[in-house]
Amino acid sequence: MKNLYNYGGKKFMNIDFDLIEDLKEKILKIYNDSKNIGDIEIKNKEGNDIVTAMDLYMEKNIIKVIKENFPEHSIYSEECGEEKNKSEYEWYIDPIDGTINFATGIPLFSTSIALKKNDEIILGIVLDYNQNDIYYALKGKGAFCNGEKLQVSNNNKLSDSIISFCLTSHFNDEHIKDVLYVEEKLAPKVRGLRLIVSGAIELCWCASGKIDGVLNVKPSVGLSSAAGKLFVAEAGGKITNLKGNNREKIDTLLVTNGKIHNEILKVLNWNK
Repeated sequence: MKNLYNYGGKKFMNIDFDLIEDLKEKILKIYNDSKNIGDIEIKNKEGNDIVTAMDLYMEKNIIKVIKENFPEHSIYSEECGEEKNKSEYEWYIDPIDGTINFATGIPLFSTSIALKKNDEIILGIVLDYNQNDIYYALKGKGAFCNGEKLQVSNNNKLSDSIISFCLTSHFNDEHIKDVLYVEEKLAPKVRGLRLIVSGAIELCWCASGKIDGVLNVKPSVGLSSAAGKLFVAEAGGKITNLKGNNREKIDTLLVTNGKIHNEILKVLNWNK
């Protein structure tokens, strides 16, 4: 593996660690530049969800970086949607995952970028600005945070586990019922449940062994989770839907260290 922090600054075109380093530097610059916007200008989206001027600024400029170097690639971004090209490659971009946290001053938000080749995630990078942590991975070459290789937890007891789950303002009544079902089933069985609502950071924490699992009851394409799922897989974890099957393109999500996966599936007994 090339040393991520001894990169010479050449223009990137290959899918490698040099590309990740260059993306990191460019995204950090875009984020720092976005602070000059001033008024974050909050606008409503689906339900009570929001988008800010910083989301839009960062997304626009990250897309610009991708197009300058990979003009033939498809792009799927949080605010602009999907722009399909005739390419086996597609970038997944969530400029600020955890926008509500960001807009209200809660320091749990990040930028998540992933690259898929023929529907398989091969590259991921997540920038956790408040912790000064850069997570990144290449398929088959490991997952890392600030140069240190990641490893999921060794915990094999659900009763000792910390599990995070999602509940956001755009969940409909059925999704809210599903979240309450998950809480009812898991709360007596685990050490702790956590409601963080920053999927990218939660998956980074799972890959690094800070928590033992992450789940989401709402089927989604997974823009914010694309990079994090690669981190967990490269760190030795397991990813399925809530039925324990391989995820479809739009599906529920269960990510764990692998050791408690089957026990969670048994407790949830998901039949939707």
